[in-house]
This record gives sequence, C-alpha cells and structure tokens, in this order.
Amino acid sequence: MKKTTTPQKKEHCVNYAIAHPERSLSALAKEFDVGYSTLVKWVKQARDKGLAGAERQLSEEQLEIQRLRKENARLREVNEIIKKAHVYFVNNPSR
Repeated sequence: MKKTTTPQKKEHCVNYAIAHPERSLSALAKEFDVGYSTLVKWVKQARDKGLAGAERQLSEEQLEIQRLRKENARLREVNEIIKKAHVYFVNNPSR
C-alpha cells in the first residue's frame, strides 16, 4: 500500500532538512517516516525552484566532522579485519 504525504508534511520535511544541514538526509527520512530517495528528491526540487537555503551548505567544521566520521568507520572496519585475521592465524598455526 502506497503512503500518501500531505503537501504540508512535504513542506515541513523540506524546510526542516534545509534549516538543519548538519543532520543527514537519511536520518531525517527515518525520523519523518518517508523514503530517503523521496526526501532527496524533494530537497532537489526545492533547490531547483530556487528556495533560499536549499543548497544545504555545510560549514568547514561540518565537512571535517563528516570526513573524520567516514575515516573512523573505515578504520574500525580495518581493525575488525585485522582481529579476524589474528584469530584465524592463532587457531590455524600451520598456515
């Protein structure tokens, strides 16, 4: 069954997303109970219509935080791989 969204809800979601560029669109989509791609499309449409602030500009600090979070996630992944390799070689010393 397809969910219908009122124009008021759509407007609220877009305005909130534009006003809070520090929040990820995926987190906002979950919070608003709309699809991620739907919210992205709505924000893009707002930007195309020229709504003020629709660019969701991030500050340098926000960009740095975003970069560090990605790096942190990658390093955690590498760390997990190293842990698994260690366990494997400890349990299989002939290799």
